Amino acid sequence: MKQMSNEISNKISKKLSLARAYEKAHFSEIQRQERPGFHLSPALGWLNDPNGFSFYKEEYHLFYQYNPYSTRWDAMHWGHWTSKDLLHWDYQEASLAPDEDYETGVFSGTAIADKDGSHLIMYTADYTKAPDYSTDLSGKNGARRETQCIARGDGREYHKFRENPVLSEKDLPEEFTIEDFRDPKLWIGKDGKYYAVTVARKKRDNLGAALLFSSENAVEWQYLDTIRENDGSFGGMWECPDFFFLEGRPVLSLSVMNMKNTSPLFRNGNCTVAFVGEEAKVEPDQESIVDLIEKTMKNAKPQALDLGFDFYAPQTMERDGRRIMVGWMQAPEGGSNAPENAKWYGQMSFPRELFFRGDRLCQRPIPEIQKLYKDTVELEISCEKEEKSFAGLEDKLLDLSLRISASKDCLKCQECSEQKVVSKRQEVFQMKFAKQGENYVLCTYDFASGILTVDRSHAGRSASICEVRRIYVGSSEELSLRLLLDRFSFELFINDGEQALSGTLYELPAEAKGISFQGEGLRLLVEKHSLREIELGAL
Repeated sequence: MKQMSNEISNKISKKLSLARAYEKAHFSEIQRQERPGFHLSPALGWLNDPNGFSFYKEEYHLFYQYNPYSTRWDAMHWGHWTSKDLLHWDYQEASLAPDEDYETGVFSGTAIADKDGSHLIMYTADYTKAPDYSTDLSGKNGARRETQCIARGDGREYHKFRENPVLSEKDLPEEFTIEDFRDPKLWIGKDGKYYAVTVARKKRDNLGAALLFSSENAVEWQYLDTIRENDGSFGGMWECPDFFFLEGRPVLSLSVMNMKNTSPLFRNGNCTVAFVGEEAKVEPDQESIVDLIEKTMKNAKPQALDLGFDFYAPQTMERDGRRIMVGWMQAPEGGSNAPENAKWYGQMSFPRELFFRGDRLCQRPIPEIQKLYKDTVELEISCEKEEKSFAGLEDKLLDLSLRISASKDCLKCQECSEQKVVSKRQEVFQMKFAKQGENYVLCTYDFASGILTVDRSHAGRSASICEVRRIYVGSSEELSLRLLLDRFSFELFINDGEQALSGTLYELPAEAKGISFQGEGLRLLVEKHSLREIELGAL
């Protein structure tokens, strides 16, 4: 059996050294006020998927897909942050660069605290001959190969395994292609073995699947099972799998490419889907992981993780009994829409805590956000037919909670010749936020239809992007909303986290911080907290 001792390269490559030198030379050009207040942005350049979200040596580590040289996707590196509290973060030097002959990009992966005390990373090495990233899906020209690789580190420096890749064509079942085989989610089971879930594309229909592998040493791997295959109901190819147990239930999270909206539960385009299985009747270490997954995931129910404009490729980690999730706040299709003269592009969601309410996988901002509160305003408001603003609510960095209720006299009866008929609900709630002059984001809830709409067509964006999202919340006499608003983004949590909707706001003016409400016959309980900027340690 191969071991990794003495098989780790200790060199700092030329490409990694160049990336670090470029970071140090240009990092100080971005002023604090040019960054989000409490969301993470890259040291400079481009950011996409969160990677390696983990706890190691008494620190949280969050890596990210990174191009330091441009605000466009290209030649992926790994950027790196560390934190003691999930709030205040230090920028670390770039951790990985595409510096081996088997990689033109260092793609997504995960990290764990390993049994030997090191920080173990498993990532995808992408090798693409075509400079425009094009590929022949027939597989005949071999333009692209994706393999899984290992690196080890001490929390600051990371070095690749000399005998990478550790998962390649020889380990992949024949029915899958090496051209789309990526994004390993790595963990150590209670049996002491290493497990990894990856995605791969099926040759027969070009659709995605989630595959399970195991290893005794993180170097030699074997295929165990296919956890789930795409039958065409969930887009085309899949990306960025996550697999975990929460409250005894297995959850397989996937980022879905080219989804077609066939129900009000999902949306078109690239989005995130969680397949929630049945509660396990035994502890995971009491039977094989394959048998356990087969029993619990056979009838797994899908649900959207975030129905907003910008949320993709989330990763989770467990710490102190909590399952914490961070996602990339960007739709992949919006990758070419960085504002003119932008110094960075891409940001992470604020960390979210996952939990179940009944069968529903819910999410809420981690409670640590309360440490950023600097003042609080509480109001009880009777909404009016005309739009109205209220003193003390204006802010660009805020945590705003609303509980919206229809008054009892909104249910009116009318007499007809045969029977008493309850009239249809007519109440509509409207909120404008990030408002300044003609700039704003509009949130509308129709009590009759149960449809919540977010419209950012007046948010000042110069590029053509998706402007409106409509999601089915359900008809009720009461609705709760929680809004996290930052300089360049918002996150909206509906009915105490049962649904979420996130979006970016890159080109709104700094003065766009007004909030107004409208809705005849509606009552609002408002709790607003202004937030301090998080501390960001410099390179």
